[in-house]
Amino acid sequence: MATVYIGGASIDENGKAHGGKAGNQTGKELKKQKWYLHSKGWRVFRAKDAAVAAKVAACMAAAVANRHIGYDQYQRNTLYREAEKYGFDVGKVTADVECDCSALVRVCCAYAGVTGLPEGFRTTNEPKNLLATGAFTEMTGERYAKQSDCLKAGDILCTPVQGHTVIVLNDGPRAASDAREAWVEITGGSVNVRNAPGTVGTRILGVAHRGDRLADLGETRDVDGRPWYRVAFRDGEAWVSSRYARRV
Repeated sequence: MATVYIGGASIDENGKAHGGKAGNQTGKELKKQKWYLHSKGWRVFRAKDAAVAAKVAACMAAAVANRHIGYDQYQRNTLYREAEKYGFDVGKVTADVECDCSALVRVCCAYAGVTGLPEGFRTTNEPKNLLATGAFTEMTGERYAKQSDCLKAGDILCTPVQGHTVIVLNDGPRAASDAREAWVEITGGSVNVRNAPGTVGTRILGVAHRGDRLADLGETRDVDGRPWYRVAFRDGEAWVSSRYARRV
């Protein structure tokens, strides 16, 4: 099976969050490594446009390869300001600069043409800000959050709470076969996902958020004649009301 690799910024040359010299002193401040399941888990965000995803992955690969780019939380936006001079082509950065994990993801998104991510972009607000751009959708279910086989190059992984974020550098072995053409996109703010169509006598399985896309498995109507969509959710099937979602 093909190995899935991720890239990201982790720690400075002294094993600390700040205080080291600018630039990648050890070759490990920014690094490529095999995918792993973070102790806090992952949320997975995928660009809706394949060309955007490809640029996000390419920028991360170039950043990891550029030893002028190091890790320091106190100087986290110096890479952004320097890379901006070159259209965020980090391969052209020759000044020694710094970033941290989320600041690096912001630069990769900027290179791909994704705008609207704030300077205070961090893992605590990353999911909200990525979805707010309209360029990404969250890939829900364990096959994305807890496994690597279905991941695609350019997918952005972020811990559900403050922690870490990385970018997938290559497609997983099941990425192509996992592709789906039909989706249900959540249009409401926070929408209950249920075990059956309707709100009476059904159980809430979880919550989907505005911009999330769930695989479209069909449609039915509840006892009042209102349409409900059958979707893939957490490696099973579930239902969402058409009042808060649309087919795309």
